[in-house]
Amino acid sequence: MFKSIFGRLFWTYAAILALVFTTVSISVGLFVNQFAVSKHMENVLSVADTIEYWTGALQIESTDYRSRAAYKQMLVSWANFLKSDMIITNTDGEVIETTCNVNTAPDNLVNTVVSGKVINKSSTFNGAYDKKMMVIGIPIKYQGGIVGAMFVNTGMFDIKRTALELFYIFIASSAVSILAAFALVYMQSKRISKPIVKINEAARNIASGKYDKRVAVTSNDEIGQLASSFNFMADSVAELENTRSEFISDVAHELRTPMTSISGFIEGIMDGTIPPEKEKDYLKIVLDETKRLTKMVNDMLEMSKMSSSEYKLDITKFDINEMTRICIIGLGNRIDEKNLDLNVDFEKDSLMVLADKDAINRVIINLLDNAIKFSYPNTTIGIRTWVEGGRARFCVGNFGDGISGSDLSNIFNRFYKTDKSRAKEKSGAGLGLSFVKNIITLHKQNVWVESVDTKEGSSVKYTKFTFTLELA
Repeated sequence: MFKSIFGRLFWTYAAILALVFTTVSISVGLFVNQFAVSKHMENVLSVADTIEYWTGALQIESTDYRSRAAYKQMLVSWANFLKSDMIITNTDGEVIETTCNVNTAPDNLVNTVVSGKVINKSSTFNGAYDKKMMVIGIPIKYQGGIVGAMFVNTGMFDIKRTALELFYIFIASSAVSILAAFALVYMQSKRISKPIVKINEAARNIASGKYDKRVAVTSNDEIGQLASSFNFMADSVAELENTRSEFISDVAHELRTPMTSISGFIEGIMDGTIPPEKEKDYLKIVLDETKRLTKMVNDMLEMSKMSSSEYKLDITKFDINEMTRICIIGLGNRIDEKNLDLNVDFEKDSLMVLADKDAINRVIINLLDNAIKFSYPNTTIGIRTWVEGGRARFCVGNFGDGISGSDLSNIFNRFYKTDKSRAKEKSGAGLGLSFVKNIITLHKQNVWVESVDTKEGSSVKYTKFTFTLELA
């Protein structure tokens, strides 16, 4: 019963409703009962004023038979109105008029009333009644003196009959309201628990490898937000799983090719297929492939470190223009091999930035290396640094096959190679630009790529990579 959210919600609400209903019922019952007693007392006191006058006038001053009959009828009328018995006594306690069969009055009550006090007590009236009655005693005053006592005896059931009728009406209406409330509580509990059950089912499906399961978002409340967050998490998990699968597939592919070459060449040398005079050439190929494998493994380890929350940048102040000059000098031989011109445009001779110097040096080398690798021979590479929007900016561009629009959004993914721009260069593993993206992201900066046609009808495109850094 209490093991599910629905059960806990439903029975908690039910307990609250029961508690509220019980509390209100008791309060209303006490109030209605008190109200009935107070109202009866008020009616008796109102009637007493009339009876007091006629008792004194007719019983003290007049002995006319018709007047006494009229007085008797008046008492009966008031007794019927009050649903009570009325007994009139003199100061000695003798009953001088009554609407019932009671012919005596308790001395203690008479003495209290004729002393000038109004009483309201429960009494059997000296055993005249089988059950206790509500006895209201009022002194009868006439011409400044007390001439007797009036007792109004009312059964408790008669007093509370109206109160009970009101209470029964309240109970009936409350019962209908409670049933409606229980129906609403049931529906609300279901409404709250149902999405949670769906989320649980979807979570189990995702845990079992079914990443396509999602939860329908039917509201904007906390449950709806939870469902939206779960769907977002499920999308992230599915994307992560796809990335993981692609990563494993790409790693396997990238490792298989050089490993196959290395294995084939070594087998060829060992079984004599490769002539001794060519062994050195093939061993050089094996060495190059081994170096490429080592570099790729090191790059993957470095990327794994960057993905860790414990990876820390060594932020220092340095001149990015000077770093760029050094990187260009280091790549001079490769630039000369393709007979490339450099168009270097530094807005200022010195541009100081705050960043991890070694990491940014790697970014610049990667971007320059790609620009050289994918440039057409005898073209120009553009390098520019400037300040814009409160940030330092670095841009390198080259003329070549460029990058198609469908590839621009994936160019920074690990092992990603475009069909055109990488078609002539197969030596890379597709990790360089992923490094660039990770390093710039760790600096909380931006990097982006643009590839545009140089002129209409031409296949040559100008591709440029730009990133930002914090100014020193």
